Amino acid sequence: MASERVAEVRRVRLRVDPGELYGRIRRCKTQGPLGAGVVPDEFVDELTDYWVDRYDWRAYEDRLNAYEHFATEVGGQFVHFMHSRSGQADASAVLLTHGWPSGVVDVVDAAGPLQGRHHLVMPSIAWSALAEPAGWDELMRRLGYDDYLVRDDKGEAPPVTAEVSPERRGLAPEELAEVRWFNENLNAVNEEQQMRALVLSAAMLAWNAQHADRDATLTGVTLAWFAPRLQAE
Repeated sequence: MASERVAEVRRVRLRVDPGELYGRIRRCKTQGPLGAGVVPDEFVDELTDYWVDRYDWRAYEDRLNAYEHFATEVGGQFVHFMHSRSGQADASAVLLTHGWPSGVVDVVDAAGPLQGRHHLVMPSIAWSALAEPAGWDELMRRLGYDDYLVRDDKGEAPPVTAEVSPERRGLAPEELAEVRWFNENLNAVNEEQQMRALVLSAAMLAWNAQHADRDATLTGVTLAWFAPRLQAE
């Protein structure tokens, strides 16, 4: 296993105050309906009220901080991930990711039985969110892993295709929510657009996975917002 290329991967510290984000979400709510004709406005209002008033980000932040956090760019796209190296000499590397409707909380749940026996790399974005599938190879090479397994939060291997466009991979519209938010946020020219994209993404994910824990959805979206803003350690 080669040594980690520290010049291309930076370690970051996950400890943020969500108060400013919540204030921006509140202000965004006063500027008109947020459902955009995709999600019922009443559902969005209830979700955002819960998000800013009752959701406990700090509890989930503590869970995420059981792992070291890193950030890099792959093919011009920002990637945040958690990393855990095993102390076993013969440990194999596992890229542990998630699909729809899972999220980073599900990845942390799935990591428990694997920790210690494997080197774990856990991106906070979905397997399908990286534009180029080969980009995951690049990420693992930067960490010194020439060979690795890929597993999702259900213990299965996600499909790998040659197509670049998520739409051409046959993903359903709701599965593109994370991809859509990343793209819209990167191209947003002002605060209102950024907040509307963030809230709509959270609402789309929660609406299309109403059987899932909404805390898990909000944790994934909150982390997606803060990850590019994390300070290097």
